[in-house]
Amino acid sequence: MTTTDLPAPGTATIHPRIAGGPQPYEGRDQRRVGLLFGVTGLTLFTVMALVGLLLRLSQGDVVTVSDAWFYRLMTLHAAGMLAGVLLAMMGGLWYVVRSTVPGLDFRVAMGAYASLLTGVVVVLVSTVIGGFAGAWTFLAPLPYESAGAWSTWAAVAFYIGMSLVDFAFMIYCISMLKAVTETYGGLAGALGLRWLRGRSDTPPPTSAIAATAVTVQGIAAGVAGMTIMAALLDRAMDDTVVIEPLWAKNVTYFFGHSVANLIIYLAAGMLYMLVPMYAGRPWKTSKPLVIGWLATITFVMTAYAHHLYMDFAQPGVLHAMGMFASSAAAIPVAVVTIYTAMMLVWGSQFRWTLSSLLFFLGFMGWAVGGVGAVLDSLIPVNFRLHNTLWVPAHFHSYLLMGVGVWVIGLVAYLLERACDRPAGRRTTVWGPVLMVLGGYGLTFAWYISGAMGVPRRWAVQPDGTQVWSVIGSVFAIIFLVGLFVVLAELIRMGREAWRLRGTRSEPEPAAVALAPVPGSGFRPMVTTYWGTVIAVAVGVAGLFVLYPPVNEMSEWTDKYHHLAHAFQFFVGAMLAAVAGSDPRIANRFGGRISTSLIVVAVAPVIMLLVMMPQIYKHLDDMPVMHAGYHLLMIAFGAVTGFACARLGRVAGWSVFWASIAMAVLFAPGVSGG
Repeated sequence: MTTTDLPAPGTATIHPRIAGGPQPYEGRDQRRVGLLFGVTGLTLFTVMALVGLLLRLSQGDVVTVSDAWFYRLMTLHAAGMLAGVLLAMMGGLWYVVRSTVPGLDFRVAMGAYASLLTGVVVVLVSTVIGGFAGAWTFLAPLPYESAGAWSTWAAVAFYIGMSLVDFAFMIYCISMLKAVTETYGGLAGALGLRWLRGRSDTPPPTSAIAATAVTVQGIAAGVAGMTIMAALLDRAMDDTVVIEPLWAKNVTYFFGHSVANLIIYLAAGMLYMLVPMYAGRPWKTSKPLVIGWLATITFVMTAYAHHLYMDFAQPGVLHAMGMFASSAAAIPVAVVTIYTAMMLVWGSQFRWTLSSLLFFLGFMGWAVGGVGAVLDSLIPVNFRLHNTLWVPAHFHSYLLMGVGVWVIGLVAYLLERACDRPAGRRTTVWGPVLMVLGGYGLTFAWYISGAMGVPRRWAVQPDGTQVWSVIGSVFAIIFLVGLFVVLAELIRMGREAWRLRGTRSEPEPAAVALAPVPGSGFRPMVTTYWGTVIAVAVGVAGLFVLYPPVNEMSEWTDKYHHLAHAFQFFVGAMLAAVAGSDPRIANRFGGRISTSLIVVAVAPVIMLLVMMPQIYKHLDDMPVMHAGYHLLMIAFGAVTGFACARLGRVAGWSVFWASIAMAVLFAPGVSGG
């Protein structure tokens, strides 16, 4: 039998209606990204789960871990676990979106992979060798006021490691946003707005809508992360820098809470294509789904404020906003994704394999964790549960029993298709049974402890409550037994897939099954004569109208000085974006999209790093050097603006305003000198 006589890979594991008809194209690059990201993420997940068990056993007085090492490992566990599941879900979404968006760049995906993995290694060095134990939230002033618990280099290494993770997510989001919006006719087309308003007959796929919504939010969250990292690095290099604690807490939680939630939404985009492979039905784009994702963009980016209820200096409107957004965010999740997923499965003669079972069970974890999160976000309830073990209970429900299960399901899906057989029956039954029993036993031990008022992040538990740590540890061991049962089967399937490599013909790339979308393809940031006039006018006005009064006020405080730098950056970025939109100028500069992605992510950060009092305070008596310093700010803006122009209309403008937001956001939070 020749290779062309063999059936398409993976048809024995999916629904017969899918196996007998046209399937989404799966190319070599897709499999590489899916497997590399998924397996690496699953490996990190497993290692960090073992670290988490050690922490729980220590809290139960079963093993002895010193306080210093407990907080080191707690910091590593949280940062490493989030990085692992983030990496896997980035790969999962890329894998499914690539089927209909051929413009996704494989090199950018691999660059993001290398950056994130390097960041994890640097964080490992920072915590294990350097002793950094400031928690993954790294709330100022703790990272640089350690009372001798760790040295400055360890804190700096942690900042750099987290910055590399953030950089990876940023370039991934920008690249994804560029490719999806250029395929589906701009931002309105990719979000389904054009179809919702009756201006298009064909809606974008559900996975494309999810990818667009996630990447818009991901860029905003990445901006916040880069800003706080730059502020902390400035403080490490110049001890006269003062970081406002409430500002730092807002920015840090906007970054951390948003990214933690976006991991789930990355997974949702992946499931929109993978679950139908077992149901034999498409997950169709509907009006409620489009509206739900639009609402999710707003709710996810404002819900972070529920972390700051105890900050009495925080404006009350932010508390109200946080409670409303946290509660409202559950509606599109429950109605648009979880409910429709159950309806997709119902009556479909669902094909049950290890991967499809894990996908299904993950929805339960998302639902249980979401209910716990909504309860905790209600101000009267949060008054009792704030910083108790209820918090790790709810986020472990949806990250461990939701996303973590989906990570395993992704790897199982890819290996089942590669081997063209489902996983073994015993593994399919006993692995998930043990994981469900152990996982929910662990999380409900936390829920009960949290309801009792047991605090989180304490190395030593209050007297009489250690028994709940022991109970949680027993259930964690049960979960890990189930996990290793599944991992053993996945390793066997991986070896089998390796032996089968090259025995099947590579399918020809399928054309994107879409009618031509109006406005699709690359479009410059500025396309019309009047658009150019307006953009230039805005840039000039920023220099000659808005900048002078801000510059005058910079004599009062460094915050206005930093805001003046933001205006200088804006002017350079706006004028360069206009110039870069002109094909006659842009065509003179070669370079790949990856170069522009690096520039737009790095140049604004470098601009913030040189905004230290130790640098510019000494320039007041040197007019020429002082003018050169301001020209440098304009130059950073120009480089950023020109690189934005290379990204096209939607991605370019999104990153343009995001970079300006970094400069403006930095100003009120950092001072000194």
